[in-house]
Amino acid sequence: MSKTRQQQAEELRQQGNDCVKGGNYNEAVIHYSHALKQDPNNHFIYSNRSLTFLKLQQYYLAEQDAIQTIKLQPKWPKGYFRKGEVEFQVGHYSSALLSYGQALLLDPSNKEVQQAVSRTNDKLVVLRKKKGREPWLFCGVGAMIGLLIVLADKFLTDKPSIQNIIIQCLMVMTFSSLGYGALRIYRYISDSQTRSLLEPPVDLLNEMGTSANNDLPEEADTGDSKHTSNNKQTESKPHRKGGVSAARQRYKKGKT
Repeated sequence: MSKTRQQQAEELRQQGNDCVKGGNYNEAVIHYSHALKQDPNNHFIYSNRSLTFLKLQQYYLAEQDAIQTIKLQPKWPKGYFRKGEVEFQVGHYSSALLSYGQALLLDPSNKEVQQAVSRTNDKLVVLRKKKGREPWLFCGVGAMIGLLIVLADKFLTDKPSIQNIIIQCLMVMTFSSLGYGALRIYRYISDSQTRSLLEPPVDLLNEMGTSANNDLPEEADTGDSKHTSNNKQTESKPHRKGGVSAARQRYKKGKT
């Protein structure tokens, strides 16, 4: 008796689960992907593959499988938990807390989700404290550099070039402002890197195809080939001398 597609999908899912337990995550992804071809609406398989992509640090793919799990089974808390796990790993703690909260609403007694919520809250507290200290740290380092320059000019040179106390204070304040500017740049780069972790990967095949098309010579564009060939035929066709009137005269002579 032949197996149904659902039975084949379940066998492939179990094989994927065994691979995950053994740490063979790449092989597990293959089994789960084959299983989804047999049963494309199986939310358990999407959930399992989301976890496997997370283990492989393929965060975008892990999030997409978690979202698909939620779409297929919106009342199942595991889908929201998977999504929260991805967001937590990439540092999107506020989004992770929302996903965990949704899972907790559907299953308030789930210890794993409760621990995830507690862990995420702890991370948010640490992050807020860190962001609160950073302006003082960067501005302080900038001010220290400015102060060292003023002191070096005063004590290490024969003739100090910065003698006015007001200018000295302005220099210290300027370097302090530069420290704050460095903080803004640091935060922008850090936030950009965090956001990029959930961006879709570059489609190399599509990019290579587009690049190849752009590199084609202009002669390869055949959009006006019909018009060009007609022009060539017109140019190569010999014109008889005399035009229309001469043709009529030749026609009359032929008849006579």
